[in-house]
Amino acid sequence: MFKFKTNRKKFKKLIFRLLFVVFAMWLVFNLVGVQTSISKKSQELNALKEKVKTQAQKNELLQRQLDFGITDEYIAKVAREKLNLLFPLERVFIDVAKE
Repeated sequence: MFKFKTNRKKFKKLIFRLLFVVFAMWLVFNLVGVQTSISKKSQELNALKEKVKTQAQKNELLQRQLDFGITDEYIAKVAREKLNLLFPLERVFIDVAKE
């Protein structure tokens, strides 16, 4: 009867240790998963902060343009540079030597 109780105690200790090891492994895997998730979200946050920064710069530029007003010269400049438009009776010369 004495051996039975000691074997039972050993069995309980073994089960307890096994459960502890399984719990510890589960905890480590969850922590690693959470850490990778945090690093991904941190990268996304940095990318979004960069986008916000560039958009704020664009907004500031547009606000300055609104504060100074849109003049005919500004409209002509945008039409020439971005839209490739010309005034009536205006000629375009292409330098063939560069090509």
